[in-house]
Amino acid sequence: MTMGSIRARAVWFESQCVAALREEEAPTPGAEEIRVRALHSLISAGSEMTLYRGEGNLPSLLLPTCAGELPFPFKFGYQVVGEVETAGERSGYKAGELVFVQHPHQDLFTLSTTIGMVLRLPADMDPLRAAFIEQAKVALQTHLEAPVRIGECVAVSGLGVIGCLVAHLARRTAGRLIIIDPIKARREGAAWVGADACIEPEAVPEVVSEMTDGRGVDMFIETSGASPALQMAIVNTGSRGTIVAPAWYGSRPVTLLLSPEFMLKALEIKSVFVGSVGGDEAHRWDEDRRMATVLDILETIEPDNLFTQRISFEDASEAYRLLDERPAEARGVILDY
Repeated sequence: MTMGSIRARAVWFESQCVAALREEEAPTPGAEEIRVRALHSLISAGSEMTLYRGEGNLPSLLLPTCAGELPFPFKFGYQVVGEVETAGERSGYKAGELVFVQHPHQDLFTLSTTIGMVLRLPADMDPLRAAFIEQAKVALQTHLEAPVRIGECVAVSGLGVIGCLVAHLARRTAGRLIIIDPIKARREGAAWVGADACIEPEAVPEVVSEMTDGRGVDMFIETSGASPALQMAIVNTGSRGTIVAPAWYGSRPVTLLLSPEFMLKALEIKSVFVGSVGGDEAHRWDEDRRMATVLDILETIEPDNLFTQRISFEDASEAYRLLDERPAEARGVILDY
């Protein structure tokens, strides 16, 4: 261990579907660095689990705070809430401040404050609520790129954390809201959203037809990353409607039947990536404004609505196995430090 470093531990993906804790070093911060002690971190059931399963194909997703390389071994994650333990004199932070950091799951770590990975949080914010900042940011970006107009009929497939947050925002303006998931426990857990219908995929054609007088939904937001759900969106979206996909499908093959609906209905399929801001958003929705809005959104939601398990950081490998092997039991999983 180098002079001034403190021993730490981090989650590494060692091989396909194998996560383990490795020893790390958390050096004494330099002038523009801080050392953070983690309180909570959220496992992403989308991008993170895709990489855990060996289905990742975008090295550019690995943030400056990550380490290793695809396919394995590497450490990946981006949703840690912690307290500043030590701060460099030019870091802009001080000891004791609450922060959200785009960093892999690690109990103690040092990073530069100049790379845009750290957000100072209000001193009175619930740290557990703050663990969902990045997920809420995805939901916000989805609606900035594909706003739901008043009175529209909207369907949202996939009732994980992002799907529930997307549906929550859609509820504000949608005339009718249909939320969809094949897992009964997830449908029951999404009752707080207040949708007009919460259904399994098999019921979609009938419910959509009934709620839209046969037109199809105006907008279908697919958050699950499952290709059958994307096909369902194509079939059940109305003429000149929009299909929005904030999900990452990884390296899994996605086969779609595009005829006749895609062509005859002149549908638009729009992908959303939280790291890509363009058009009007680039000028009016800078990072400070987006993050302020995200914090406002999270203040309206009880954290208990967004997670199903809190698991000790010591048992992180079990948390990944739970999400991978028993998804019906887990919507959001928090690691507690």
